[in-house]
Parts: sequence; structure tokens; C-alpha cells
Amino acid sequence: MNSSKILIVVFLTLSNVLFSQSSPLIKGIVTNEDKTPLELVSVAILKQKDSTLIDYALTDIKGGFEFFDKSTESVLLQFSYLGYVTHFEHIRYNNKLVDLGNVILTEESFQLDVVTLSAVIPIQIKEDTIAFNTKAFKVNPNDNLEGLLRKLPGVEIDSNGKVVAQGNQVTKIYVDGKEFFGGDPAIVLKNLSADAISKVEIIDKKSDEAELTGIDDGNKQIVINFTLKESKKNQGFGKTSAGIGFDKRYFGNLNYNKFSPKTQLSIIGKYNNINITGSNIQGFLANADGITDESDDDYSNANKSQNLSGYLKTAVSGINLGHEFKKKEAFNADYFYNLSDNRGTSRSKRVSFSNTNNFDYEANNEYNNVSKNHNFNFNYLNRSNKSNSLRIKGRLISDETFQNSTRDGFYYNDVDVIETTNSQYYNNKNIKNSLNFNINFYQKLPKMGRSFSVGFNTTISDRAKDNEQTTFITRNVSSNNSSNSEIYAIRDEVFNNGLYKFNFKYTEPLGGFHYIKFQSYLSILNQNEDIYQHKTIITDNNAQELLAFRYNNREGSYQNQVAYNYSTKKLNILAGIEFQELERSFGVITEDKFNSTQFYLNPFSTLQYKPKKGVKYRLVYKRKIRSPRTAESSTVINDLNPFFIRKGNPNLKTEKNDDFLFTANIYNYKSSLNFTSRIRYQLSQDAIISNIAIDEDFIKTRSYINSGTRKRLTTSFDFSKKIKGLGIRYIIKNNIYYDSYTSMINLQLNNVVARDLSLGLSFENANKNFIDLKLGSNYSINNTSFSLEEDLNRTYVKQHYFSAIDYDVIEKLNFNTQFDYFVYSDNQFDTNLFLPIWNMAISYTIENRHIFKLVLIDLLDKNVDFERRSTTNYFEETTSESLGRYVILSYTYRLGSKNK
Repeated sequence: MNSSKILIVVFLTLSNVLFSQSSPLIKGIVTNEDKTPLELVSVAILKQKDSTLIDYALTDIKGGFEFFDKSTESVLLQFSYLGYVTHFEHIRYNNKLVDLGNVILTEESFQLDVVTLSAVIPIQIKEDTIAFNTKAFKVNPNDNLEGLLRKLPGVEIDSNGKVVAQGNQVTKIYVDGKEFFGGDPAIVLKNLSADAISKVEIIDKKSDEAELTGIDDGNKQIVINFTLKESKKNQGFGKTSAGIGFDKRYFGNLNYNKFSPKTQLSIIGKYNNINITGSNIQGFLANADGITDESDDDYSNANKSQNLSGYLKTAVSGINLGHEFKKKEAFNADYFYNLSDNRGTSRSKRVSFSNTNNFDYEANNEYNNVSKNHNFNFNYLNRSNKSNSLRIKGRLISDETFQNSTRDGFYYNDVDVIETTNSQYYNNKNIKNSLNFNINFYQKLPKMGRSFSVGFNTTISDRAKDNEQTTFITRNVSSNNSSNSEIYAIRDEVFNNGLYKFNFKYTEPLGGFHYIKFQSYLSILNQNEDIYQHKTIITDNNAQELLAFRYNNREGSYQNQVAYNYSTKKLNILAGIEFQELERSFGVITEDKFNSTQFYLNPFSTLQYKPKKGVKYRLVYKRKIRSPRTAESSTVINDLNPFFIRKGNPNLKTEKNDDFLFTANIYNYKSSLNFTSRIRYQLSQDAIISNIAIDEDFIKTRSYINSGTRKRLTTSFDFSKKIKGLGIRYIIKNNIYYDSYTSMINLQLNNVVARDLSLGLSFENANKNFIDLKLGSNYSINNTSFSLEEDLNRTYVKQHYFSAIDYDVIEKLNFNTQFDYFVYSDNQFDTNLFLPIWNMAISYTIENRHIFKLVLIDLLDKNVDFERRSTTNYFEETTSESLGRYVILSYTYRLGSKNK
């Protein structure tokens, strides 16, 4: 039997298991005393001896509920509903249907000092909020919030640290409703303990204006609020830990928090050399390869991300202080420092092509990147007046980055003979300071629905880059007339940028649920560059090249919008038109500037429909105008890297982008069903594309032109549901990425089409009181085709199989292990990679304060960092060294914990 038949049999078997129906063992209907069905009543099955949660359900619109899981013991059914007395039923399974008929709840009389049993209801829904009770999800003493979120249905954290919930990126994180470290998700999730949280709320948050006026304007963002346990309030809590292991591995962590109804104080600290970061590392990685990297701004087959490779030493410290002056008036400020020292080696293989010659390139890289980041945030919010609100926010950032890298490159011709080699040493110092200030005022006017708002936002930054690069080149290596040359170059760059934005918005009610909105924007961007470059070509004559110039780019955008809005609880419609005037002026200060003024009409619309609780559909369309970036239109050549010359095109036109986004979120808590989908289609006209020239000496020159259209389709579907009668939840994930664009290579158009497909299936147990089990696989395939070189069309497959066990052997002893198996294959590279990764941890807790933990990472010592990707005119694989196997013994002391 071939593999395709086996896959069909497996799929049919799983389909039969997943979607087959079974008969309930317990059912009933919940009503009030008037026999009116009650929807969303929490029904929990508890063990009689200790009230441990076995299963739960929520009633449907007819008040009905069903349970399918089998049991042989007596159980307790608890019925809970806001405003009603908690009701209990004692029953015993006999493998026969237990039909409770009508279960009648009586309204509360609000008696005080009545002690009632309260079950753990994992999920509840209210308006635009989905709340998860953390007691229903297994959390270990050392877990941070990132580990907790990974266990929640409908929540994902990708490799870049981005949090996605309900198909949308989470933009803010709150603790007890207050901003925490500027709301930066990475800092909060990596540094706050999961065992301090009682509830996680995923909120479809309205805009500040909508919260003030009560009129839903359709502008929403997904935020997460963590609610602290009552035992953690009004007292200090946290933990301090330290660990040491083989090969001089170590770590130390400190987290202390003190929250009261009015004041919020948090202190964090972290120091380690085991590749654990304390914040989002992507900003640091974005510049890790410096100016020598040839891949920046090239179109790739998927969203570009960089993995943390090599060896990382991290030091983190931070303090967060928040205070509520009175109800709905609060101030929050935080400071965060992050030191990252990343070093290592990597090896790259690249296949490059053009319409004149193809060649292969191999490189051995050694790098050392150090980043020091200071970040200060403050936020003042005053909504104490029912008629207006004021928000003032600011951020100060100071970054200092040092980069050193050495790269030995080898160029092979189309018959696999070495023709050219180069050795490059690169040194860079990058200092950047920026200030962001934002103020918004919202006023509700006497007439119902009438309001206005004004706002100002500015970002001012300066950046100094000192670059030094030495390149030693040998050409005609395989012939008798080889030649050598050496190029030494320095390039000092100073950038000063200012962005100023003003906005005004007015809403006028038309009667009923109808409104008309007027909005005006003014945006002014001013960029200055001061460049000094000196290049020495070391030959017999030692040729000198000097380049010095000052460059200015100024852009003004004036936008006026008028829109119609229909707003009800179920349906929200917004449709309008934007009138935009765009002015641009740029060029070398001592030369004539390029000037342009253009006018655009940009339609936009939003449709949101919520037919019932737990169901929401949203469709958004907007036309955006993208003006060329400074590097794309610059009139000055950057040839610091002699093998990668960059040029701008001052005659570029603006790019017109039509953006369509559809999201659907369906939550059926009676059947424990969770479905999230996101479909985005982007069409770009007059697309700004790469114009690449590659000569016979392998020198690549990149500029830009406008040509044709670019089409991009991105879809994601997540579906999860409990299997009736088995106590198992399955999760199905599907992502599709389609990108069609054009590039110019040696004066010939190259049509590139990239198709990515990924499928994931996993299983986990629903009841995680003592054990958390997970088993699954992910399969992804990328097909990239090139019209210029059809023989080089590429198919890249990645398979990931995983299993995880988190088991409480006894109350104080926990065992945790995870096994991952990766398979990489590619039709354009000879070797396939098989990568097994096995991690394990054992922890023991004494008196709920002292935690001893043994951590074993990469037990098989097989780990390497591996990446393959496709771009406009090449595809590449990179293998980097990694931390590999290590063992650490750690001790954690929980601050403020009470003995059980």
C-alpha cells in the first residue's frame, strides 16, 4: 500500500472518530421558576469527595445541556448562573441515560455570609469578552504567562513572539485592567508568573471614542487582561530563582509585584546564557546581519522572520509603577533595560539565477552582535468625567548596537567550478534615540450621539551609524590568471527624522441608529540624512573614492474623510470616501529636488455582524496609498558592499493597495466548539518591484521600478472541539499563503508565484487537573515558481511531529517532557534533514515556597538552527550552530506564598 492510500485510510478513520455522534449519558433542561429556559448556565460535574472538576457544559438557547463522558462513581452536578441560587444534584452513573428533566433555578435573595461550593468553569462569555478560568488549565509553578496562553483554545504565539487571538494580533496586555510595562505583550508574557493569575480575558475592545459615547464605530482591537488571584492582591508576591549547569550554563530571575486597589508596582530582573530572552528579540535580530546582508527588502515567499541562533547572553531589568488617583483616572510609567549578546557561526548555500548566467554561492559566517536597549513609557488616562476623556502617552527609547561579522564567500559557475571568492569583515556601531508623544481628547456633546475628538501624535528620532568594511576578493580562482583586490570602506551615516500627525473627528447623529462622520488628518514627515563614505581600493595605485552628501525627504499628506455609520448591537456598517492630497519633495540638498503633488480618492468600509452570542463576522475594505520609501527613491548610490550595490529610483510612482479582510469567530460552549478564520486579499497596482542586475563578476545591483500588479492572499482556519464521550479535544489548523508578483532581472521580467500550505492536527485531554497530554503533527509545503528559470521551480516540505506530557506524580512532584521530530526536504538541495529534539524537566515543591527543578534540554544533542527560504532571484538554506544539549539544576523561592 503506497503512502497516499495510507493517508486516505488514516483520514477516513479520524473523520469517523471526530465527527461521529454518540448518545449522552446525562442531559436536562435548565429553567427559571416561570419555566423560561436559561441560556449559558454553567453546569459542572464534580467529584463528590473533593469537588474536583470532571467536566463542564453551558446550556444552549433552549436551556438544554448534555454530558457524554463515562464514569463509575457518584458525582455532583452544580448549576451556576448570575442572579440565581447555585443548585446541586447528586447522581450516579449506571451506564444508562440519566435524564434530569427540568432543573429549576430560583432567584437569589442576596443573603450574606452564605458559603456555597463554587466549581471551576473553564470558559465564560459576556458581550465582547471571553474569559478563561486558569484553574481549568494545568500551570506549573515556574510557568510564565506565555506558557499559560499556549494552553488556551483559540490563542497562538508564533515564532516571532506575536500573540494571535480570535484570528487577530493582540495589541495590548493589561493586568487587573491597567497597562503593564507599556502594554508590551513580549515583556509581560515572559516575566510575569502564571500561577498569580485567576482569569484570562480576551477582549474585543472598542475604541476610546466608542467607550465614551456608547456608539460602536467598528474600530476595535484585541487585548488581553490578566486578573490576579485575590490572594495576590494587597500583598507582595513573586519569585526569585537561580540555576547552574554543565558547560558553564546559568540563569537567574527575579520577579516581585505588589498590587493594591490604587497602586501597582512590579520589578523584574533576568540574567542568563541559555538563550532565554526577556522581551521581543525580533527588533534586535532585524539588524543582526548589518549592511552586508543581501536579503533586505527582497520579496520572500512568506512573512519574513529570523530565528535566534548561536549563543545568547541576556540581562534584563525593569520597573513598572501605576497609580489610580480616583475612579477612571490613572497614571502608569515603566522603565525597561535589555542587554543582548549574541554570537555564533552559520553556513549558507544559495542558488542564484538570472537570464544570462546562474551561479551558486556558499558562505561561512561568524558573528557577534551586542545590543543595549533603554525603554521608558508613560500613560495617563482620565475618564472620570462622563462627557469627555483624555489620554496622554509617551515613549522614550535609546538603542545602542554593536555588530561584528566575518563572512567567507565562494561563487560557483553553472558547471560547479569556483570562479570567485571573497572574505568580508564588517564592523558597525548603531546608536538610535527616539521620542513618541501622543495626546487624544474625546468630547461627548449634549445631543445623543454627537461627539468630536482631536489628537496629536509625533515621533522624533535621530540615528548615527558608523560602518567599517574590508573585502578581500580573488577572481578567476580556477584559472592561471587569478587576480586579487582589497577594498577598505568606511561609511558614517546620521539620520534625523520627524513625523507629526494631527487629526480631528466629528460625529453627527441622523436619527435612530444612523450617523455621519467627518474626519481630517494632517501628516508631515521630514527626514534628513548626512552621509560620509570613503573607499580605498588597494592596488598598485591605491585608488581613492570619496562620497559626501546631505539628503532631505519631505512628505505631506492631507486627508479628509466623510462616512456613513449604522450602529446596533448586532450590526455595524461604516462606509465612506477619503480625499487625499500627497506632496513629496526629496533629493540632495545642493541639487535640484524632485517634487510631486498628487490627489487620490480612497474608499473604505467596515461591516460587522454578531447574530448571537459567541458568533461574530467582520469584513473590512480599505484603499491605501504607499509612497516610495526613502531607500527606494533615493538619488544616491550605496556601494559600501562591493558585491551588493543599492540604488534608488526618483521617478517611482506611488503604489495603490486595495486591502480586503474577512474574519469569522464562532464559539459554541455547549459543544466546546471553537472556530476562527481570517482571509486577507491584497491587490497592489503600480507595484514597486525590485530591478536587479547581476554581472559576470557576481556583483548584484538593485534598484526599483513600477510594474504591473501584485496579488497576495493569506488565509488561516482554526477549529477545535471536544470528542464526545472520550474527554479529548482535537485542534485542526490550516494556513494558506499565495503571492504573485514580478521582478526585473537583467532587463527581463521574472514572474514569481509562491504558494504555501500548512496543515496541523493535534489532540489533547480536556481535563487537565493532574495530567496534560498533547500529541500532534504539522505539515507545510512551499512551491515557488519562476518564469525566468522554470527548471529551478522549488518545492520545500517541512514536517513536525510532537508530543508532550505534563504530569503531577504526586501533589508536590511534577514531571514534564516534550519530544519533537522535524523532517526537512527540498527538491533543489541534495540533503534532507531529520531533527529529533527531546526535552525534560522534573520539579519538586516544598511547603509551596521552595521549588527544586532539574531541566534537561536537547537530550539527544541533535539541535541545529535550520532555515530555508525563497526570494526574487535566489533560494537559500542556512544552518546555524545552536546551544545544544545542556542540563541545569535550579532553585526557586516564591515570595509572598503561604503554606498550604
